[in-house]
Amino acid sequence: MSQLAKRFLLASCAGLLALGAQAAEPHLGMYLKTYYTDFLVVKDCAAQNHLAADDVAKAKDALGKIEAYYVKRDPKINKDKLMKLATQNKAAAYKIMRETQKVDTGVYCRSTLKDLMGKLHEIEADATATKSGS
Repeated sequence: MSQLAKRFLLASCAGLLALGAQAAEPHLGMYLKTYYTDFLVVKDCAAQNHLAADDVAKAKDALGKIEAYYVKRDPKINKDKLMKLATQNKAAAYKIMRETQKVDTGVYCRSTLKDLMGKLHEIEADATATKSGS
């Protein structure tokens, strides 16, 4: 086997390994899509009087910070596409909730807001730990 062929084979293998490793890592956009869905649910919940308007404001602020966190980690995230997917997920979540009838809408709304706020606190705690050198 010639040196050129060996180098080509080695380069091909390295490329395949890199693709495999990339595929094994979850795409950060999928996490962001979840938080977009949560925000859309919070907005709907406020419209249905299950949450207050200030809850939407808190959720919007949290989503902005969560979005900045994920986009900083992966600038290639297509936010518009993820928002469209989040809208579909929201519809599916409500459909499942209606069909099972095991989850109270108010509880679901508060839980969804709690998820968003929890992620914000996680991000803020991580940023504080990073700044302090921990």
